[in-house]
Amino acid sequence: MSAVGERLRELLGRLQAQHRRQQADTAVSQRLAALRAWQSRRLAASYADIRGESRFAAACEFFLSDLYGEGDFGDRDRAVERVVPIMLRLLPEGVLASLARAIELNALSQELDYALAAALPPHCTHAEAIADVDYAAAYALSAEPQARKRQLALLLVLGRELDRLVRKPLLSELLHMCRWPARLAGLGALQSFLERGFDAFGKLHGAGPFLGTILRRERAFMRALPCVIDGGELRLQDPNSWSR
Repeated sequence: MSAVGERLRELLGRLQAQHRRQQADTAVSQRLAALRAWQSRRLAASYADIRGESRFAAACEFFLSDLYGEGDFGDRDRAVERVVPIMLRLLPEGVLASLARAIELNALSQELDYALAAALPPHCTHAEAIADVDYAAAYALSAEPQARKRQLALLLVLGRELDRLVRKPLLSELLHMCRWPARLAGLGALQSFLERGFDAFGKLHGAGPFLGTILRRERAFMRALPCVIDGGELRLQDPNSWSR
């Protein structure tokens, strides 16, 4: 097997292990659901301005709902596991390398969220109970800064790669032609995810401004968190608490 094939199998095993960890710990899983709802609200506030612009709206929805949403992505992840052996036979190594980065981003994001949820106080079982200082303290305790930076870097690299792929019309046509076969094969969740991402980035007509906005605002958010522990507030795009 090629090096990228081995990497894909390793990452899928890592993702499966994280799903098992979440299912086995009901106490942390409850806080994890609350955390994801909190983060979804924070992101909606951070990007409310560009979310209202027609050029960026679809990409914002994909970013907020499909990459950092509140939902359970188990069906989509299991679909990826089923389809990877086929991809290894059919796709060139460059595309497989992008797929590996996508799976790594998924696994890393779930690991970071789980660790942060485990570090939250026990009372944080719904989004409204998570104060800014609760989040900031758990964020600092749960992971090294380098892991957070890698998460953001992976997102930006994938965004640039997707921007490059949407410029190839035949790929878009092929993806939409696969809709019904994918659903019949039980891969509807994965197919829908791919279509939404492809269509959203196609509407950007160049993802540079969108990805640059994400980079600046997420870096600003990371810089603001230590100040919250010292009594400050998260006042970035939205003057209110992210919990509101």
